[in-house]
Amino acid sequence: MKKMKGLCGSPGYGIGTAVIWKNTTTKPPRYAVDDRATEETRLKRAREACDARLCELEEKTAAEVGEAEAEIFSAHRMILSDETFFENALARVEPERLNIEYLIYDECRKVVATFAELDDAYLKERAADIENVCNDVIRRLLGESAPSAPNAGTDVEDVILVAGNLTPEETVRMDKTKLRGFVTEKGGITSHAVILAKAMGLPAIVGLPGALENVAPQDKVLIDGFTGEVIIQPDEEAYKAFLGKYEKWKKLESQYELASCLHSETRDGFHVDVDVNVGDAWSIRDFDAKKCDGIGLFRTEFIYMGVSDYPGEDVQYEIYKDIASRASGKEVIIRTLDVGGDKQLEYMGLRKESNPFLGCRAIRLCLARPDIFNTQLRAILRASSHGNVKVMFPMIANLEEVRLAKECLEKAKRSLREEGAVFDENIPVGIMVETPAAVFISDQLAQAVDFFSVGSNDLIQYITAADRMNESVQHLYDSCNLSVLRSMREVSRSAAACGIPWGICGEVASEERLVPLWVALGVSELSVAPSQVGKIKQLVRRMDRKTLEPEMERILDMDSIAGARDALDAILENLP
Repeated sequence: MKKMKGLCGSPGYGIGTAVIWKNTTTKPPRYAVDDRATEETRLKRAREACDARLCELEEKTAAEVGEAEAEIFSAHRMILSDETFFENALARVEPERLNIEYLIYDECRKVVATFAELDDAYLKERAADIENVCNDVIRRLLGESAPSAPNAGTDVEDVILVAGNLTPEETVRMDKTKLRGFVTEKGGITSHAVILAKAMGLPAIVGLPGALENVAPQDKVLIDGFTGEVIIQPDEEAYKAFLGKYEKWKKLESQYELASCLHSETRDGFHVDVDVNVGDAWSIRDFDAKKCDGIGLFRTEFIYMGVSDYPGEDVQYEIYKDIASRASGKEVIIRTLDVGGDKQLEYMGLRKESNPFLGCRAIRLCLARPDIFNTQLRAILRASSHGNVKVMFPMIANLEEVRLAKECLEKAKRSLREEGAVFDENIPVGIMVETPAAVFISDQLAQAVDFFSVGSNDLIQYITAADRMNESVQHLYDSCNLSVLRSMREVSRSAAACGIPWGICGEVASEERLVPLWVALGVSELSVAPSQVGKIKQLVRRMDRKTLEPEMERILDMDSIAGARDALDAILENLP
């Protein structure tokens, strides 16, 4: 038996058999060339092929894992589009008469060496991103295909993958039905492989030198994502001790599974709907109306991704109709198309923007392209006759956008009436509150709509002016920032004043320390990942809202993030 300890990448326990993955990078040959033009053409084609591949991975990740995680491949596309880096390599072709793949390899080594000397963990990890992109371009130039999935072809049912390192592509492409966790020699807790592991619910240990030397194929391996411990070929005593922790953890997970079917009501009778987020074909397939209170966020982007042209009205209608029917009368909140800017779809012909998160996306794009918007609104309206469907507009920044969007909805209604179509004439209309602008005029917006849903991921990002995928400023992207918490209070007050329900559909909806605050503020609905429903319902059932309210007002008046976080943790720990 051997014990090793690495960094805790992603929490959880994993028991399985070792599968070894040694991802090798081909060093390109160095040979003489005649002219720059030929090499420039080869590079252009290779970059175009790589970009197409990254687009596919971005769409696959958005559908199977999540939108935030898909931004990893968006970042890789930005590196790929960096003209300065590739021009440095091209500029050396004529004077040195060398092939472009070798020059890219050489330039990449210089950049990675420079990054390796930095103290900033985030920048060190981003050097790996540059290296991944360069290796992909080099493979294309050499005519090599993309590497296979790390655990492809193995007959091992419970896989603990042990690797030198894992690229985001390798992580996404792994067969997750057999994977029970992974261990890597390289990488830190801010690596993209770790971000993806957390999103996929996989335990991961990273930064463990010597893992490949100490683990052999077919070894029994136990990994503890809470402590970073890896046990190789455990003896009977160690295995029993680990199995005890594993089974206790699984038992807790089972309790949450049972709680998912219960009513979510506080001890003093305040009800909170706990809905699920749905946004891809897999989550639609696995949707179980008995284990939640409805769908708080139906992301429609996946319908537009992975296709070569706009999805028609009937295609969309069938998807919306199916999920509305399967919800068995429970609410289904359908968010209208949220693409543009950072989410590029080739056939839409969207122009590149220097700051896509502040660009023409979501409702801005829909209002600018009424033909696309009308098709979707008609499909949603037709589906509303099959269930409790609500429509929601994202990225609202002013009242004018709400009025224009509602006018478009009325236009779609008129056209359906003329055709004799059946739909809900009084379909509820809501908005995403995810911009500071919407918070500041939430009192006016509440008079114009039927419900609010706070998109906390974007709201925190915009309030703190911090990119959540950028580790160098991620400490500013803080859900306990008092500005964020007070913004939520403002939204709750505006909703209460107009008597409309409000919910939360970002990650903070399932952040345990914050759930008591949301309950105290009178949240109507929390929309979370399906795996989190039972945990949140069980948590709500332990609370007494009237007791929490004065405590939360005290916390919101604090003057430090750390103080607010500690106070919230104390409340959570002291719940009965």
